[in-house]
Amino acid sequence: MARLPSALCHVAAALAALAFAWQVSQTALVTTSVQFVAPLLLIIAVHTLWLALGGGLRPGFALRVLGRSAGTAAGMVAVFALASLVAPMPAAADEGEVVFVLSILACLVVLLMVVAVAGFVIYFVFRLMRGLVRMLGKGPEDGPGSRLHDFASLGAAVAVLGALSLEGLPELYAFPEGNEVVASRVIEAEAAQVWAAMETATSPEFPLPAVLDIFPRPVAVTVDEGTALGANRQVRFTGREGSGVLSLRVVERTPELARFEVLGDTSPYAGWMRFEGLRYRVTPMGDATRLEVALRFERKLAPHWFFTPAMRGAGALAMDVLARDVKRRAEF
Repeated sequence: MARLPSALCHVAAALAALAFAWQVSQTALVTTSVQFVAPLLLIIAVHTLWLALGGGLRPGFALRVLGRSAGTAAGMVAVFALASLVAPMPAAADEGEVVFVLSILACLVVLLMVVAVAGFVIYFVFRLMRGLVRMLGKGPEDGPGSRLHDFASLGAAVAVLGALSLEGLPELYAFPEGNEVVASRVIEAEAAQVWAAMETATSPEFPLPAVLDIFPRPVAVTVDEGTALGANRQVRFTGREGSGVLSLRVVERTPELARFEVLGDTSPYAGWMRFEGLRYRVTPMGDATRLEVALRFERKLAPHWFFTPAMRGAGALAMDVLARDVKRRAEF
């Protein structure tokens, strides 16, 4: 029974954060850090209030609040990630309401991952700072002064999170959104064979990196006119967020380069990033050829410290899959 109040506090904090996130998701702030970081402030507030009502604001309560808040966020990630993993993909489920529910689950997992990362970083940073202060012999003893130190520490954590929550708000601050990821492979074939392999887009016949399983995946190439200047290519993507088509056209073609520009995007990715273009560069190397595949995109979501590395990492893996597929077919 002694654990019941603590469990109820985690539930109350989680519900408060989810209610706040749901309200923000109905506004223009859905892509900003208000949506992805500010819910942690609600979790911290609930845990602080819970301790205060129970007379638990004893020396050291600041780290206790931050630790419990990080725990709440981690628990929420686990629950919704499990629900998302066991839920069927749209291809195996009915459309409509099922896809809507799956989309909500996927968005919640991403949101809560940001909250959990922020929570644990804040917790460990302030734990480290507190340890360093005590090692230097300048930390307060476990008395009234220590509680003032706790209030100051908790206030500083809230201030940092408050500042981080403002990223992406109009007329405040944001970080560069443009990104390019590149993958390259040396292919044991002449350039002409490499170009011939790229004339047709196919599904890779090798295991994909497991991390890509959580992202929408290409399921069909509905239009494929090759790599000549003006050629069109349309790829259908399907994921738990629904289905849609990415439309591209070759706008630049030289003996060493084919550059596709994005004409339209209704794929699930459209809510996260804006695809700008895809580039294939073929460089002869004697009897071999170096193939470089590059993707240009703009990140739509904030905070950048979470979404930029995540999108760049996933994008680099996806480009490497394209390069490996061309390599396999050109060398066959």
